[in-house]
Amino acid sequence: MAGLNFLHSRNLAQKGKIVYVNDDKGVAFRLKYIGGGSVTSVTVVENTELVLVSAKDGVTSTDYYHWATPATYTTYGAIVDAINADGRFQAKILDGLSTSTAGDGTFIDGAVTADANGEYNILSDTSNAIFMAARLSYDRTFNTPEKIRKGHRVHLLEVITNLTLDTAAEANMFKIYECSNREGGYTETLIYQKTPTTGSSNTTNWASGNGKITANDGADLLVWISDTVSISGSISVAGIAE
Repeated sequence: MAGLNFLHSRNLAQKGKIVYVNDDKGVAFRLKYIGGGSVTSVTVVENTELVLVSAKDGVTSTDYYHWATPATYTTYGAIVDAINADGRFQAKILDGLSTSTAGDGTFIDGAVTADANGEYNILSDTSNAIFMAARLSYDRTFNTPEKIRKGHRVHLLEVITNLTLDTAAEANMFKIYECSNREGGYTETLIYQKTPTTGSSNTTNWASGNGKITANDGADLLVWISDTVSISGSISVAGIAE
């Protein structure tokens, strides 16, 4: 059990977190090169595969992660696990579940460039994925080692949506999951659900804004909203990391 001084220090060091996701901007999964050489290219080939090309000591390595033709890796979890097993890139799921479908048109295709952290964001194509999601995490980057992350937690305070769903919102398609990547597989537990609002802005909080949902140490909270026909708009998630 964590000591009282540790818990007190963690509470004092807490900081606010905002995650905003709109159409085609959800990060399906994030990559960082750890192979000791350099990255030549990261490319999402339309409706087919993710291709990672890197070079070390004059040797070029090309890794293919097919979700169609052949359909080898058909979920986010399968792709991320395969990338991590190959050892040249580190990968993690962000705005999605391990069971989210990787298939025709579910990712934004084309060349992917590194962001300011040297990380590569594979984006979800909202109109084909037919869901929007936003993950509240202690660190959405790779800057915090996993051992340290396990000693921190997040609190979800509020969710603001402005969505257009099909003709009517479907029951219980607004969901919140507690997510952790534990040894041997993913743990994704549904902890809250309701019917989403379509056609106008909507705010979800608890106890008139005084309540919160708290994840276990080392876990994330994922807001997931979906439809069986269409979805567009934005999700804004406000919380605290401690």
